[in-house]
Amino acid sequence: MSKSSAKKVYPCLIITSEEGLGTVCRLTGPEMVIGSDEGAGLFLPMRGVDRQHAELLLDDSGTWRINSRSDNLIIQNGMLLTGLTLLEDGDRLELGSVSFKFRYFDEEDERYHAALRQLAIRDGLTELYNVRFFADALVKEHEYSFRKQSSLALLFMDIDHFKLVNDRFGHAYGDFVLKELAMMLTTKIRGYDLLARYGGEEFVFLVREETEIAVQELAQRICKDVQNHVFNHAGIRAKLTVSIGYFWWDGKDRSTTSEDLLRLADDNLYKAKDAGRNRVVPSYPLAEAEAIGHDT
Repeated sequence: MSKSSAKKVYPCLIITSEEGLGTVCRLTGPEMVIGSDEGAGLFLPMRGVDRQHAELLLDDSGTWRINSRSDNLIIQNGMLLTGLTLLEDGDRLELGSVSFKFRYFDEEDERYHAALRQLAIRDGLTELYNVRFFADALVKEHEYSFRKQSSLALLFMDIDHFKLVNDRFGHAYGDFVLKELAMMLTTKIRGYDLLARYGGEEFVFLVREETEIAVQELAQRICKDVQNHVFNHAGIRAKLTVSIGYFWWDGKDRSTTSEDLLRLADDNLYKAKDAGRNRVVPSYPLAEAEAIGHDT
């Protein structure tokens, strides 16, 4: 689509690499910095992207140009960019690990790509984030917490005896339970926390900047609310329970990786299962105390 089209079009960068695939970033001008700094006009906290990696400039004729900052590398259409360079519709750009395509989109194009993006990052049944999106987010949130020296908690939750639910009531009822539970969980977290379906009957939460006591209380509240809820669908009424393991990290210990957060929370989930289910097993230093649970 050309800029002379009858439809009003907007300059955009569309991420074409795996991380962030399909994300449309509209350029607002007249100057925008691309970088991993949170104050950048186009914030890209991704591998190989410098804090202020490049700048985009809009001239008086309405033409966009791109230039690297410092000695940062930019690849344009397979060639190393060496100075202030014109951007044309369809140009391919690479900054660090991120690949883009420069396009002029109208609002219909943007809506279409936004819908494709949602299909790529959302679970089709529950509409929560999927495991692929969660894996990317975990790495970013871990880096953010370390930079800010702020806490991050990862909660791993599993529906107890879910296979028996499917075997007894059928998969249609099992799907209803997953969707109903997903709706319940979205009311328990803050807007800037992250909730995802990890797979099957497992769910994961990322909780930013909360005390371990607050995270413990959140997990306990979820356990109690699920235990008290009646899953009513197609004439079937059933009550279920969940088990939760979590790991709370203060954001200061660099030796604790994002993979460690996931592994330790998963380990605590298995401890909750082994201890009788319908309970919470917390991280150190609370892990040495008796697991907190409810009578089944």
